[in-house]
Amino acid sequence: MINIKELKKYCNPSYLTIRNDKIIVCNKGLARLSKEKMKKIEEDFGIPVVYSRNYEEISQKMGRYISKHNIISPRDKIIVGLSGGKDSLSLLHLLEPYRRKFGIELYAVTVDLNIQNNRPWSESNKNMDIIKKHCESLNIPHEIIGFDKDVVEMSKILSENTKGIEYSPCFSCSIVRRHVLTNYAEQLIENDNDVVKIAFGHTLEDNSDTVMANIFKGDIIKALEPIKNFEETIVDFKDFKLSLRASTIIRPLLSVPEEKIKRALIECGVEFYKDKDECPFSRHRGDSIRRKAHETLSLLEKDVSNIREMVVSSILKTVELYKK
Repeated sequence: MINIKELKKYCNPSYLTIRNDKIIVCNKGLARLSKEKMKKIEEDFGIPVVYSRNYEEISQKMGRYISKHNIISPRDKIIVGLSGGKDSLSLLHLLEPYRRKFGIELYAVTVDLNIQNNRPWSESNKNMDIIKKHCESLNIPHEIIGFDKDVVEMSKILSENTKGIEYSPCFSCSIVRRHVLTNYAEQLIENDNDVVKIAFGHTLEDNSDTVMANIFKGDIIKALEPIKNFEETIVDFKDFKLSLRASTIIRPLLSVPEEKIKRALIECGVEFYKDKDECPFSRHRGDSIRRKAHETLSLLEKDVSNIREMVVSSILKTVELYKK
């Protein structure tokens, strides 16, 4: 484990992602790093200092978004829902410096879901080794928590008992994750001053796809929110009920595009688990509305590079107009 006090003699560690095997630069200027200093750190600490322009860009973009929406406060306890895919893994790395900036506590939880007896996030999946190693390198506690009921069957039960609404397995999946993570969050509360937040790695694509999918379904147009408080509720699956405790959900990566994340992790040598390849209901499989929304925006993006930002901006401006 790196001695932070010693590292402060060379730079500002609040703008670095610090692992046991490497240091990744979040902001070279604010970290007060030069090539000479980076070389000196490598010599004296015996680990590489990695600089990626893409990593710096997504770090700065996320930082501005957090500040704009007051997503993180000093001494927050933050649970990252960690699937091991590029989005959640980049979120874990980008939040690591906030332990020094804001004195937050970080925890990583992987929910082991049952998808028609397919369990992409089970302890026995070799890809879990990737996740565990990253958490160990970042010195962040990590747990895998299982849920045995089939999320596909859960969605069928909901659809059969709700008039006019067909629930996808993705809906039940999200409910189960919230159930598991909010229960875990409850364990972290030690006194009345503790604030626990659950962080998801939803990106610009997730947000713009959500807006467009709602339009395609003729539904109320909604966008994902950077921070949202949920009240305690019960989801009735007829044969059983699932409790969702009151919680605060944060999404710090909503302004960050997936391609930038992918490039950043590759440039920094951070291996990620392609978890969506194992999930039979992931966005790039099947013929869902969400997939059509994603493909439509990807096609438009070739001619209008910022189309996704414009789609999200449009709904946010509309919401503000109606509030007035």
